[in-house]
Amino acid sequence: MKKRRLIIRSAILVVLATAIGYTLFTHFSEERGLVDAGDTAPDFALEDMDGNLVHLDELKGKGVYLTFWATYCTYCRDKMEYLKEYHEEYKEKGVEVVALNVDESTVQVQRFLDRHNVPYTNVIDRGMKVSNAYGVNSLPAVLLIDENGSVIERQVGGKTEQQVLESLDKLVPGSE
Repeated sequence: MKKRRLIIRSAILVVLATAIGYTLFTHFSEERGLVDAGDTAPDFALEDMDGNLVHLDELKGKGVYLTFWATYCTYCRDKMEYLKEYHEEYKEKGVEVVALNVDESTVQVQRFLDRHNVPYTNVIDRGMKVSNAYGVNSLPAVLLIDENGSVIERQVGGKTEQQVLESLDKLVPGSE
């Protein structure tokens, strides 16, 4: 009788440990919703700071530098300064910069953009739906999307000005 009770308790314990392990793995796994090189970038529709709807699919035919950022992220702010400098030059070459803020208030984001004279498209990801769909869990994160809508590279972390320029060069349509 005691042996049978021990076996049942042990089996229950193994099932619970397996369930908890699986839950933790799926919740904290880097692969959850991860969009990576070779994937087609999922479309999204978010309002820019002027109230215009930005659809990723409408940018097909252009290279897209999709950067996820927040006002509190030092590396994000550095990268935004580099992008600000080269935005017009690369726009003429067929590259769009889309900066996707990760769920900060409109007032906070607008104040930051005004203070730093950021000229390129900025949208706010309310509820982090797009960030989650792309598997973004660290900032800054960048996806380089070619003119066909395919992700050619995923980058996480701070970058130098030279690295940002190299990324922009990869996005110029017909550059490969």
